Amino acid sequence: MSVNYMLISIIILAVAIAIPFFTFEKRKPKARHVVMIAVMSALTVVANIICAYTIPLHAGTELVIITGIAFGPQTGFLTGVLSRFVCNFFMGQGVWTPWEMAAWGLLGVLAGIAFYKPELVGYFDDKKEIVRKQARTGLSVMAVPVVCMVVSELVGYIVYLFTTKPGETFFGWRLYAFGLAGIIMAVLLMRSRIPCNFITVTIFTFISVFVIYGGIMNIAAMMMNSTYTDSGSANISWEALKLLYITGAPYDAMHAGGAAVCAFLFGDGLLGKLTRARIKYGL
Repeated sequence: MSVNYMLISIIILAVAIAIPFFTFEKRKPKARHVVMIAVMSALTVVANIICAYTIPLHAGTELVIITGIAFGPQTGFLTGVLSRFVCNFFMGQGVWTPWEMAAWGLLGVLAGIAFYKPELVGYFDDKKEIVRKQARTGLSVMAVPVVCMVVSELVGYIVYLFTTKPGETFFGWRLYAFGLAGIIMAVLLMRSRIPCNFITVTIFTFISVFVIYGGIMNIAAMMMNSTYTDSGSANISWEALKLLYITGAPYDAMHAGGAAVCAFLFGDGLLGKLTRARIKYGL
């Protein structure tokens, strides 16, 4: 009997996505909190659609991360899930939708956990000095996770050299697996949240989108391939997944780069506006 892996995975994802919604509803949130989630979801949908048909950036992905940083992991998750669901009404619904919802929601959660809440900058503060200070602080703080990522990838490359088979390449599943190991290593070493500025947000965006979003969607591609081809469950294999990670790496890098550019150009300004809204409305 063939197993419908796609259906099973969608059911698991639906349950995993529904639990935070029920938890949020049980807390009896205030109207202003619900409105803020709705507003950020709408902005994310609009930004994503505009970028999809005009400039090759990924502002929607970055807005989910910004929301998580500004308002916390729960709001980041709900915004990511809702905005991806609504966005696909314009860009195409399908069996891939729950996977994209889960990936965006997870990015919002990680951003909310990783960063301190951003500080409010006054109108009379020296903006140039703040930028210089943020650059110095950001580079020094992100040195730890960047070194962890580089060391982890070097270990992965050494393992690849000793265990490789003919025809294999390092730019596949190892890039994602050892990248995830580097993220875990950085979290254990830092033991504290990351200060929020344009340098740290940009680096975090690139790493998290490439490793987390890309890693999830490559698995989703394998599941979808098993549904849409005649071979069915025969496509669910380690070899098929390795091939998808190799072919998916260029797009994942482009996606991560596009979101990181948005973070570098607009992230600091957006965080400032959202911080004022958070303080003003007591979110």
